[in-house]
Amino acid sequence: MKYVYVLTSSQNDLYYEQFFLSVTSLRLHNPNACIVALIDSKTKDGLTGKRVGYEQVVSDTVIINAPNELSQREVSRWIKTSMKKYVTGDFLYIDCDTVIAGNIDCNFPPELKIGAILDTHVPLAKHHLAVYFEEEDKKLGFTSSFETGKRYNGGIIFCRDTPQGDDFFSKWHSLWLYSNKKGNHHDMPSLNQANYEMGGIITGIGDEWNCQITHNGLPYLYEARIIHYYATAFTFICCPFIPASDTVLSSVKESGIISHEIMELLKNPKTAFEHNSRIISGEAELDVVNSKLFSLLLRIRKKKPKHFKALNSFIIRKLSRKK
Repeated sequence: MKYVYVLTSSQNDLYYEQFFLSVTSLRLHNPNACIVALIDSKTKDGLTGKRVGYEQVVSDTVIINAPNELSQREVSRWIKTSMKKYVTGDFLYIDCDTVIAGNIDCNFPPELKIGAILDTHVPLAKHHLAVYFEEEDKKLGFTSSFETGKRYNGGIIFCRDTPQGDDFFSKWHSLWLYSNKKGNHHDMPSLNQANYEMGGIITGIGDEWNCQITHNGLPYLYEARIIHYYATAFTFICCPFIPASDTVLSSVKESGIISHEIMELLKNPKTAFEHNSRIISGEAELDVVNSKLFSLLLRIRKKKPKHFKALNSFIIRKLSRKK
């Protein structure tokens, strides 16, 4: 079994630091794991100086020459959707924005060819972005959202080394190339369309394999094997998971190492949450959080805190007068 990452990064982002933390946590909890990093040539050229710590953690690095005309974001998807070409044997693909929380030896049943977890752990009908996904598919001429009622997350994918696995990744890559030309760079629409066109080849695996803590993941945190700390359209909100914080990622970027304090967090990641945080549930509450109005208020609070304070005071005065 191999554990596969795709890394595209530059000095101007924090993707390398996320990757470094994730592979380190994997090695920490699985000392004998075979970790494979698929890295495009431009990214590899920039992995110097303080950006070489990963070399002591991964087992193998595969350098891939991606098309020059693609952006960094597109290169990431180009490699991800074609990674079966570069990896032999069964493998578990893992997104960089993850922390491994324990033993991840895979012992899936032999009939399972491709495995994944539903996006935000719920069927499409209960997904907060269901309408957006359906509109996204309509623009591309995809029908997976309407036909299957499921939306699989591409953050954790198990692939068995079979002809069906080859066919799946070939179709996924082809559909991604098509959607990319249409202006949609995401890999999830093509992932789910490939699943639909192959008769539902993806089998749902335990939610503990992709605990999406920002969306409906709390019931699976206790048994979580992998903590996926970002989720769809949620990255503009401060994540309560400390290893995902700008403070931690910036520390790794500036020093090039993972400090003792951060290593302690990785040893017990299920407790690595901010003290000042709240759990939000309920249909009304979540409708507010998922609304454009909430997004607007949050941006005002972040960019113009004085304006937010004044607006909040104005609303409080108005409400108090009506009582």
